[in-house]
This record gives sequence, structure tokens and C-alpha cells, in this order.
Amino acid sequence: MLQVQDWLLVGLGGVFVIFGLALRLTSRGKAELANTASKHRFGGPIRWMYPLFSGLCLLFGQLPRLLGAPYVAVGVFDAMGLSLAIALVVLMIRHLRLRVR
Repeated sequence: MLQVQDWLLVGLGGVFVIFGLALRLTSRGKAELANTASKHRFGGPIRWMYPLFSGLCLLFGQLPRLLGAPYVAVGVFDAMGLSLAIALVVLMIRHLRLRVR
């Protein structure tokens, strides 16, 4: 049962990655990115990064272990997932601080 849940988390991570890339690549997303870049605001251009980083954290945390990767590779991917999670938290805090001002 746990392996089924792990594969569901991998699927959810894939959906998040696709959603983040779709937000970035759509015409509305590009127009919003150009609009906020001209105003030098921080919040708008990174909205697509939240689902992308979340999905990559889910993928990096589960996929190597499920595919039977060596222990070193699992450790490297865990470290990468942790660094993405920390970067996501920093981006969210910065976004919230600039939004309050």
C-alpha cells in the first residue's frame, strides 16, 4: 500500500511540474511576466515557480528510491529536493514581504 502512495506522490509531482510549465509558457503567463517585469515587481514573475518547485521536490524525494537507484543517488536527490524546498520557502517569504508593503 505504501508503494502505491509513493507512486501517487510521484504522479502529483508530475502534475505540478506540468502545471508550473504551462503557467510559464502560456500567452497569459508571458504577458503577465512582461507586465510585471516592466514595473520591477517581484511577485508576478515567480507565480509559476511555486508549483514547479513543489512538483520537483515531490519527484526528487520519491522517484529515485522507487526506481531502485543506489544509495548515493538517493542521497543526492534528497539534498536537491531539500534545497528546492528551502528556495521555495525563501521565495514565498520574499513574495509575502513585498506584497505587504
